[in-house]
Amino acid sequence: MTSLKAIKSPLIIIFTGLILLVSHHAFAQNTLNEQLTNCQKIHNDKDRLKCFDLINNNEDEPQLSQHSQSTTIKNNFPALIADLNEPNLFVSYGKLDFLGSDFNSVLISLGKRQPVKTFNLTNEHTLSFNVFGQIRSQFDVSEIHTRNNRGGALINTDFSVGGELQQSLEKWNWRFSYTHKSTHLGDEFIIDHPNYLKGRINLSYETIRWTAHKNIKQWDMYAGIGFITRSEPSDLGKEMWQIGTQYFGRTWHGFKPVFAVDLTSWSAYDWNININMRAGIEINQLSDLPFQLLLEYQDGHAPYGQFYNEDLTYFGLTLLQNW
Repeated sequence: MTSLKAIKSPLIIIFTGLILLVSHHAFAQNTLNEQLTNCQKIHNDKDRLKCFDLINNNEDEPQLSQHSQSTTIKNNFPALIADLNEPNLFVSYGKLDFLGSDFNSVLISLGKRQPVKTFNLTNEHTLSFNVFGQIRSQFDVSEIHTRNNRGGALINTDFSVGGELQQSLEKWNWRFSYTHKSTHLGDEFIIDHPNYLKGRINLSYETIRWTAHKNIKQWDMYAGIGFITRSEPSDLGKEMWQIGTQYFGRTWHGFKPVFAVDLTSWSAYDWNININMRAGIEINQLSDLPFQLLLEYQDGHAPYGQFYNEDLTYFGLTLLQNW
């Protein structure tokens, strides 16, 4: 694991520097098409219509960037690019250092946040209720040809479902969520690691989280705390925290630089810090919704099921979309 970190960490630093350098020389204004795309991503119907109206009223004026536009209309809680618990669609291929071995792996997540109801508290502020779900799996694909046509060995799958309240205020946003999570080892993993037949844990728990977000120009800053209300096994650590930041650069020929870092800790980790870093580009021209192509680096305890006390390092290429 040490050798992998020694090689990959400098690459992340160099890549991040290039991303910020490109952003510095990129165009200072977004195109009309990008502004329309940004409006389409707003879930709240009232805020989305305000967004389109603002674009129409400012056609003869300098175009607004995504973040200045968002601040003018409603500083909505954004999708957190580097948060592994964010319900989105991503697939990643890379090198995973885990359980004493170093192997090629594919990480997959399929998740969705769905608005359900918006409550108009005042003329300026609304309270939204959303539901969400996520399925996240990890595969060992190093030696597919030796697995008797079993393909990539499924290591673990995490299932999450929950609901949340979210409010956007003048200068900051918050959301409060309740999540049920259950985890299941893959059959292929148990075949390759028969010792887990006895050591298998049917891990499941419910978590409440409160997270605050603030936008500062092209940067998003967020922090939150969580508490496990019920768990199996019952002696699982209860408290957790999270902080992070993400940066969206200016659009240049349909490409936008993106950089995000997420730090989490959990008493079940003995308060060791997990880091997930993603850096790359957002592409707006090839699909109706933008997607990101990112280099990804993970280090810390495994965020996968019953392996939460196992060390992990991952470096790979990730395709991500919030839909």
